[in-house]
Amino acid sequence: MRRVRSQRGLTLLEVLVALVVLGLVAVAYVQVFHGSHALVASSREWSQAIAYAEDAMERTKLGSTQPSGPDTLPGGFRRQVTTQPWQPGLTLLTVTVFFPGEGRFDLHRLARGDAPRAGNTSPGAPGSLPW
Repeated sequence: MRRVRSQRGLTLLEVLVALVVLGLVAVAYVQVFHGSHALVASSREWSQAIAYAEDAMERTKLGSTQPSGPDTLPGGFRRQVTTQPWQPGLTLLTVTVFFPGEGRFDLHRLARGDAPRAGNTSPGAPGSLPW
């Protein structure tokens, strides 16, 4: 008796192997998509922190912000402006933005003159930072 194999098709094992390979590709794609989404969210958070720090630095240049304790900002951020003497005639101005979870961003600038004092809020006032 002869067996003739004239029928063509896929065996159950071949179908299962194809499904496993397809599943692995789908899982890898989902992981890459999730990673890129997390990266975009992190970049957005850093961009917001930089914007808050630059805003405080510009306000300090204009003399409308004095060194202070942490300010609460939208999105759960906190910001703190500090000054300290650097060298004779120079002051280090630091704006620190604290992230909602963990982490912080520091922006440093050197300025000629003394640190701003309470009550001296106009740009040309004695003791203000000349930029």
